[in-house]
Amino acid sequence: MVKSTQTDKEIQDSILFYLWQEGAWGERYTNYEKMKRRIGMVVKNNGKNTDKQLAKLVNDRMVLKLKQGRTYSLNHLYRQTIEQRLIDADFTI
Repeated sequence: MVKSTQTDKEIQDSILFYLWQEGAWGERYTNYEKMKRRIGMVVKNNGKNTDKQLAKLVNDRMVLKLKQGRTYSLNHLYRQTIEQRLIDADFTI
């Protein structure tokens, strides 16, 4: 994959899709460093952009921050919203 400049919404969608692929809902979570490395394969300047967009998703309550911010999972209360957003972004779910 080639790194590309993405909009904020595209980065957020990539984060949501990664967590969805991992099955990270509620108490099932994924490691932040692993997620950042994987998303960094397709996003330029992944550190700052990924951190900023992940913080926005946490503030929007779509993503839950667990274990002092070392792990993250999707908020199961927003399942329909998240899945609809991924469908609209042309991810295959």
